[in-house]
Amino acid sequence: MDLAIVDEVAVSPQRDDLVLISWRHGGALSTFAYVDEDSGYVDPEDVLWWLLRRGARIELVRAALAAAYPEFDVDAEVDHVTMPDRAERRAEDEQRRREARAEFKRARGDRQTS
Repeated sequence: MDLAIVDEVAVSPQRDDLVLISWRHGGALSTFAYVDEDSGYVDPEDVLWWLLRRGARIELVRAALAAAYPEFDVDAEVDHVTMPDRAERRAEDEQRRREARAEFKRARGDRQTS
């Protein structure tokens, strides 16, 4: 099932363990019943990754999940999974910049006193 070509995506929680995922392509509506029999609860994260693994466009997924789960932050979840070390890398980059600035100031100060 390739959702890259769909025009619209909708997510409709029915019960804790059941979410209906619908999509429209060329006027035809298709629906999939996502059931989580293991834990008994379908997380918004489960729905997000189900849709993305099947090629759904992020802007359609974002809108569908915002309507079904207003408190769920799609972008934060995507960043958390795809770039788990992003904050760590940012901190390392900032530290390198601070060190480079300090070195530059030291070098400039040495040249001015020589």
